[in-house]
Amino acid sequence: MDIDPEGFVENVADKLGILDRRVQGDLDRFKTFLENRGGSETGAWRGDVQRPGQS
Repeated sequence: MDIDPEGFVENVADKLGILDRRVQGDLDRFKTFLENRGGSETGAWRGDVQRPGQS
């Protein structure tokens, strides 16, 4: 994953490796979330989408 830091603070954080650690942490937490769902729904909409002109 590549990031293009904007501004002084983000550039400093990038040079210190803070952004890389933050991105890796976010990816690790997302992986854990997906693995621990246990196949249950997340509450997102689940319905049917009808084609125009069909009922």
